[in-house]
Amino acid sequence: MTTINATNSATNASGALTGVASGQNAALNSVNFDTFLKLLVAQLKNQDPLNPMEGTEFTAQLAQYSSVEQQINSNNYLKQIVAQRDFGEQNLATSYLGKDVLGPGNLFAKTGATTQLGYEVGAGASKVTLEVIDNQNGSVIRTMNGDPKEGIRTLVWDGKNDAGQVVADNAFTLRVRATDGEGKVKPSQGYVYGRVNSVLNDGNNVNLQMADGRNIAANSVIGVRN
Repeated sequence: MTTINATNSATNASGALTGVASGQNAALNSVNFDTFLKLLVAQLKNQDPLNPMEGTEFTAQLAQYSSVEQQINSNNYLKQIVAQRDFGEQNLATSYLGKDVLGPGNLFAKTGATTQLGYEVGAGASKVTLEVIDNQNGSVIRTMNGDPKEGIRTLVWDGKNDAGQVVADNAFTLRVRATDGEGKVKPSQGYVYGRVNSVLNDGNNVNLQMADGRNIAANSVIGVRN
């Protein structure tokens, strides 16, 4: 009978709705709450008058519709938040153009009396050593101790070697070494200043193209100067 077929169709639609409400986000992208209202109306119109839907079953399906509506709205809100975050991050990155930023890296140039450097240490370190290496001959000219606590920190190199003599302006390398109590190497990273030439947004991340050839994430910057 036509009534039975319509009822089966409505039942199948209800089953599909249950699958969607249980987490099929791909399907949610192609429907909206009006779609589910149409399904509900169709189900009410075509239910078997000799076997009408029970009140508890009807209430349960209404709850499903409400749940799906909330999930759709939540997805839309999340998309808006992500879009606003990306836009704000890109605007912030654009303000770095032409400025020097302190970000992940090891190569730097000494151009004055002092140079600000940075370093990051992972968990489990008990000793941190920072070495300044002269790129002309590869020798370590200055060794400094850092804070072994996990996190990112900065320090100022006074431009002198271990003998207390001021070294000439040149290109140098910062080498960071973190170890635990047994001498095992722990994760660490140096941070140096560099000039920002351009900003690149690939749709997933906002990156800074540096004059020294580095490509660093905008959210990894820990210092900015003119």
